[in-house]
Amino acid sequence: HLAAAAKEATGSAARVRRAIILPHAPSLDRSEVTEKGSLNQRALRENNADLIAALYADADGVIAV
Repeated sequence: HLAAAAKEATGSAARVRRAIILPHAPSLDRSEVTEKGSLNQRALRENNADLIAALYADADGVIAV
């Protein structure tokens, strides 16, 4: 599915190049999910900084498209 999405992307900002699967679901307790059910991107970035660093380091578990 990621490869198909990358082919259909119209610009580099919309193109998926790497992905990683979180080892846990986003958490309301860690403020990663709002009361309305939206994702809090700031909290997700702060709480998963190690995984974000792994994306840019091509570490194990990174899915390259």
